[in-house]
Amino acid sequence: MARGVGARSPHYKSVGDTSDSEVGMNEFDTALKAAELDMGGKGIGTMGEKTLHLALKYYFAPDPETHERPVGGFIADAVTEEGVVEIQTRGFSRLKPKLDAFLPICPVTIVHPVADPKWVCRVDEYGEILSRRKSPKHESVYTAMREIYTLRDYLQHPNLRILLCTVELTEFSVQTAPRKRQKLDRVPNALREIRILSGPADYAELLPESLTEPFTVQMLSAAIHAPDMQTRMLLNLLVRFGIIEEAGKSGRTKLWKRCDSGVIRG
Repeated sequence: MARGVGARSPHYKSVGDTSDSEVGMNEFDTALKAAELDMGGKGIGTMGEKTLHLALKYYFAPDPETHERPVGGFIADAVTEEGVVEIQTRGFSRLKPKLDAFLPICPVTIVHPVADPKWVCRVDEYGEILSRRKSPKHESVYTAMREIYTLRDYLQHPNLRILLCTVELTEFSVQTAPRKRQKLDRVPNALREIRILSGPADYAELLPESLTEPFTVQMLSAAIHAPDMQTRMLLNLLVRFGIIEEAGKSGRTKLWKRCDSGVIRG
């Protein structure tokens, strides 16, 4: 379920329309400023917790007293009235031990940033900008499947939801040698959209309406503008959720279609 930033669902600041977008941006600007204050003005690349991670934490859990709280033998990024919030910029598989502990006792929200667009900024050792360019790479909910798929055995748990936050960000790196650069930090410039994935029905919405049936993996890949690997991961999840099924073959290529029953396993 894709939604603009600003208005509220019963649980999350993620549902809205164009008229509410400015409110959401104000809230994100406030979160970014709170993150900068939390880092104590140490500067890019010198903090233990990176700016993107910390800004998202303050957006979804504005009260710093809720941050870094013990739950089930682990430290959660935040614990709010809605449950545990975990900000995960990469490496979803590392969350499995936490999910095993958290999910039986409370709701869990995994927040994952999707960078689009991304700016690449090179600075010198004093922080002066040497160059800035727009990255040709584009992330999306579909490219995020590489991370989401690692949690496939958890995705239908009623206490789990994933929020994919489309952010415009700048990635800073420093020139350490004539041909070497060191990545310093990723700083969000704006929060554009939040997509909620909380059950099979949300994943069913990832199939483009324009996709004709039966379809192949290659047809789906072209329709969603995603690499073959991430497309296959999405397809496998849709099969697991009972959203699509095999529809024979064309030569040696499998064909797929939406399930006739319309029943989505949850």
